Amino acid sequence: MKISIRKKRISTVTMISFTDVIFLLIIFLLISSNFITHSGIKVDLPGSSSQQNEFNKNISITLTKDEEIYIDNEYVSWEELPEILNRKLIDDPEQVVVVRADKDIALKKVVKLLDLAKLSGTNRFFIATEIEYTEENE
Repeated sequence: MKISIRKKRISTVTMISFTDVIFLLIIFLLISSNFITHSGIKVDLPGSSSQQNEFNKNISITLTKDEEIYIDNEYVSWEELPEILNRKLIDDPEQVVVVRADKDIALKKVVKLLDLAKLSGTNRFFIATEIEYTEENE
């Protein structure tokens, strides 16, 4: 009596659970979304109770308490602002200009900044604010 023994290859592949993979991807996206960077220039933004949108393609103009202007963390004089902003907008005219002005700056200075920025040829502005949370009286 002859017994035949056949060697069979293992044809199954060990697979990681797809739910584990999806769970890890969600954790990665949640953690990496917290690394949104803002300008390193200290500015106290005015408060707003409405929600804001962040744009991916933007040029940040910061007006400090000392009335200094920075475009994307680079100091710019008031006279140079339209020319430098125009050079940045030539690459991608769809960019949004985000104005970050200190809350103690007079409105006329912000309007002057917007007027100078309009000389560069853009009309797409976004004024950055911080969300204010108000406590309701019970």
